[in-house]
Amino acid sequence: MSAPPRRSAPARRRPGRAIEIWLIALLVALVATVQIRSQAEVEKSLVGTDTTTLAFLLDDLHRANDALSAETADLQQRKAALQSGGSSAADRELAAEATRLGAIEGLIPVHGPGIVMVVDASGLQALDLQDAVNNLAAAGAEAISVNDHRVAIGVPIQQTPSGVTIDRALVVPPWTILVIGDANRLAATAELMTQQMRGDRRVRQATYRVEADIEIRAVITQRPFIYANGA
Repeated sequence: MSAPPRRSAPARRRPGRAIEIWLIALLVALVATVQIRSQAEVEKSLVGTDTTTLAFLLDDLHRANDALSAETADLQQRKAALQSGGSSAADRELAAEATRLGAIEGLIPVHGPGIVMVVDASGLQALDLQDAVNNLAAAGAEAISVNDHRVAIGVPIQQTPSGVTIDRALVVPPWTILVIGDANRLAATAELMTQQMRGDRRVRQATYRVEADIEIRAVITQRPFIYANGA
């Protein structure tokens, strides 16, 4: 008479199953810990941040998301136009892109809706003007000039013994800042900026107004590349 079959297989699988459950629990705990720490770090970084800065950060985040969505749609439309239009469509697209890049780099005069901000103050530094330009750029400014001096990427705003300079040209207060872009978004940012400026003892006046068509004629002289050569 044969012996009954031995039932040892389930017992052998128990240690392996226990290890799997332990690893899963460990991973869950690790993920939870990382999330809690990340949230704590974010909250810690925002402690003491004033409401104006938070508003700029939130607006910048929304603007970046909107810009990415718009850029994606624009690129898809360009791709479809180039694929269906042949060489003439490509030529038009290249001409439009050249104009767009010229506007971004400040090489051509531009006009469009936006705001005019006037800041009359004594003792403001280059850092103050740079902060204002950065805030307006974050609000979607497509072109900026200060006292008829074009401001774009790569244009230095510096502090000198004589005062604030833009590309080595002195800009004496009051500063008249012309900004072209989404008028509603720029106006909301300008409202926050002027409110904050009015609390600064150095500022005598800080105002802005919305205009349907602003003309910026100041341009930047294009400089030749010296060190960067094509690969």
